[in-house]
Amino acid sequence: MTRRDTRTGLLPPLTAVLLFLFVAGAAAAAPPSSVSVEVGVVVASNKGASIDPSLSSLRAKLQSMFNYSSYNLLDRMKRTLAVGETGEFVLPGGRSMRVTPAPAPGNKVRLAVQIMEGGKNLLTTTLGLSRGGMVLVGGPPHPSGVLILIISAE
Repeated sequence: MTRRDTRTGLLPPLTAVLLFLFVAGAAAAAPPSSVSVEVGVVVASNKGASIDPSLSSLRAKLQSMFNYSSYNLLDRMKRTLAVGETGEFVLPGGRSMRVTPAPAPGNKVRLAVQIMEGGKNLLTTTLGLSRGGMVLVGGPPHPSGVLILIISAE
């Protein structure tokens, strides 16, 4: 076997390994095609001075952002949505929230959010956050206070 034959014999396996590494790297860099969205619905008020035990990890954040003495978790909803798919979350008081994940690079998440009351649009916005991050949105009034929405995505 000549020296030239040896190199030719190694080229296909080396090319296959490099191609595999390139494809694996591209797959790892591709953004996920779905997003797990969780929405927590909290009623905040100045009636009493209690914080729902399930919100204890958010106590400091809630108290620094909102001026209320009581926080009660009403509901927690979770949906896994494909990028471009719209999911609807039912909120108290005849309201709803539509969430549509949009393409985002790397470890980021973009959510188009619309909050409706009946046919009336209360809020339309796009949230950008890191996967595993959360946003607190002070929302509409509630008979016993005000709603705060905890929106997180992974």
